[in-house]
Amino acid sequence: MKFSLKILPLIIFVFSFSENLRSQNLTSSPYSRFGIGEINQPGFSNINAMGGTFIGLKGDTNAPIFINVANPAAIANIRYTTLELGGFAQFTNFSNASTTIKNKTVNFSYGSLGFPIRQKAAACFGLMPYSNVGYNMSSTSNVDNLGVIKYNYNGEGGINKAFLGLGLQPFKSSLIKFYRSGYRDTAIKYNHGKIFKRRKFFKEALSELTVGGKLSYLFGNINQTSDVVYPSSIMYYNTRRFRNTRVNDITGDFGIQTAFNIDSIGKRELRQKVKIGMGYYIALPSMIDVRYTNVIYNYSLNGFGDEIAKDTVLYLNNKKSSIKLPLEQGIGFNIKKGEKLSVAADLAYTNWQQFRYLDNINELKNSYRVSIGLNYVPNKFAAGNGAYIKRVQYRIGASYSNGFLDLKNTAINNYMVTVGLGLPVGIYRQFSVVNLTAQFGQMGSTNNGLIQEKYIRLIAGFTFNDVWFKKFRYD
Repeated sequence: MKFSLKILPLIIFVFSFSENLRSQNLTSSPYSRFGIGEINQPGFSNINAMGGTFIGLKGDTNAPIFINVANPAAIANIRYTTLELGGFAQFTNFSNASTTIKNKTVNFSYGSLGFPIRQKAAACFGLMPYSNVGYNMSSTSNVDNLGVIKYNYNGEGGINKAFLGLGLQPFKSSLIKFYRSGYRDTAIKYNHGKIFKRRKFFKEALSELTVGGKLSYLFGNINQTSDVVYPSSIMYYNTRRFRNTRVNDITGDFGIQTAFNIDSIGKRELRQKVKIGMGYYIALPSMIDVRYTNVIYNYSLNGFGDEIAKDTVLYLNNKKSSIKLPLEQGIGFNIKKGEKLSVAADLAYTNWQQFRYLDNINELKNSYRVSIGLNYVPNKFAAGNGAYIKRVQYRIGASYSNGFLDLKNTAINNYMVTVGLGLPVGIYRQFSVVNLTAQFGQMGSTNNGLIQEKYIRLIAGFTFNDVWFKKFRYD
């Protein structure tokens, strides 16, 4: 099959997905009113099934291969051309002290294509949401001499991210050269076993070292409207404020990973090697350019409920400004036993106190995230009768974040547990996996008049591996 025919479906998907993101709300959370909205999960379905753990999670070099786009250093491990597509359905119960409302959201969530570049590098590009805004809520108060005042808040839109990532493994051949040097025989001859093991450890860690960067183009619109309505008074005009923010700019993030093997404990050889990996991820604070329109006007309602505009208080059209994105960084660890079991853990921190929206100071707090995940496959290379069940990947995870909001002296925490399956499809040089993920979470609180969200998010991801760009001697 020609390359042009293979790439065509992805191009069609990217354009249709981009338009879909522009026209759909991907959240209904009232907390998306703050900052730039609800921040999207940075990984794909297989990572989301492991509690969203990604920083130290090195990619497999044996098929099936998944794209860990969240830490660009993991991109270097892509050995086959890999296409990732995914969508989600979320079912949420919004509750306060007296009422519960149910909501459902369904949409696409990501698309990415990754491919190797020679022996020591790989790249990927794709599209996914960066943040989501979608809320519609109201409240009332009773003020002396004014009567009842109603406040309406509505927001929609969000920021999308088109990205291009590159990962490098600059010292990939370091360990092979070490073995070929003959140093091992010399060490054994002169009883320098401990020195040999130390040098082997450093050469292996150097050989496994990967570095990566991701350039992201952020684009999208955020529309926010707030109304102050005096339903019981004819002495005051109602007031509406409308703000449209348009984002178009570039940002970036970086990562590094390495790993080493443990094949013995003391003098006892392990039946399966244990690989210990670690990683670091950082998104530097950056200023992104935006344009905004801000309109405030007064209006009244006639007997039919139609608005009658009275006067304009403020009109700013297509003004330049900026949004300052915060510093985000974290460390992660991954322990992998043979080809069966992998356990990963992350600790990440975001300095939201640096965040600025249209040059205004937003009272957000610094946040941290702790997550852990597990992936288990009985026999990745099983063949014959009953082999399919052995090749299924089983995933579980958990995550906690204290969030960047503190409303009415109450932290808006987010707790989540996750489960998932990786169902293999395909044979010989074409490896595909259907990744099914379920996330069960709770965010917010019903205390102090706030809203609590209990949600179930179902994610369906599709991973396709194939051998492209290589010439074969025999067909």
